[in-house]
Amino acid sequence: MTERSRLRSYFGVSQISFRNMRQYTIEFLTSFVYFPAKLLALYIVYSIIYTQAWLFDGTTVIGGFSFPELMSYLFISVILISAIPLFRLSMEIEKDIVRGPLISYLARPIDYSGFKVFAELPRTLVYLAFGALTYMIALLLLPLNIPTIYNLLLFIGFFYIAFFIAFLLVFVIALAAFWMSSLWWIRHLLGLTMSIAGGALIPLTYFPHLAQIILGLLPFQYLYYVPTLILQGYYLPEQLLPMAILGIFWFIALYLLSRLIWYFGRRRYEGAGG
Repeated sequence: MTERSRLRSYFGVSQISFRNMRQYTIEFLTSFVYFPAKLLALYIVYSIIYTQAWLFDGTTVIGGFSFPELMSYLFISVILISAIPLFRLSMEIEKDIVRGPLISYLARPIDYSGFKVFAELPRTLVYLAFGALTYMIALLLLPLNIPTIYNLLLFIGFFYIAFFIAFLLVFVIALAAFWMSSLWWIRHLLGLTMSIAGGALIPLTYFPHLAQIILGLLPFQYLYYVPTLILQGYYLPEQLLPMAILGIFWFIALYLLSRLIWYFGRRRYEGAGG
């Protein structure tokens, strides 16, 4: 199978995945109630926090963020949380391995991880697009930051880094199903780690200085924190290249780790007769 025909097969997977999403239109649309509901809850909670801080000692900036800046940060992170794969993808891979459907994928001329990536991309891009639309509507109602075209273009590049790092983190953990029958606690631990260390709940600047240094070396920051700050224009031009290099390093490291685990897991899977 040539690379061109393999790539054509991958795009075919994305097309099928997108058509399958359209079959559940009502469920798909109602799931988007999550965005405005979560934003409203965040707005109420943090407006109370900032109001109390101002009444206490006149503070208007917490952790380097004013109230509009923090609301913009949290809303963008909500969009990324919805768009980036996690629990559902992990459960799909675990089910494929434990219950046996993986054997049918191994007989196909395309790589299993590539199949999952291209099957996941349509959902990710649709959720990202709807999140952007919701953000634009929210700009009319709430004090949010307006991204520049330059920052938006940078965000797109770093979002793909975020997507592939998240996918590989989930993929590596899900491959433990080759040796374990249930991964629910590992899956939830990964989700908690990604949320906290990735800056989904609060910006990493809210953490103690030592914790910021440690988290700044790990891949989790690229999931939510780095793309969000890039979209808000927080990074200086000279900081972007080192950030991109570190993100690509983690992508390569996680990819090599996933191939290693896949190799040994597949040998065990086929040795046990599928």
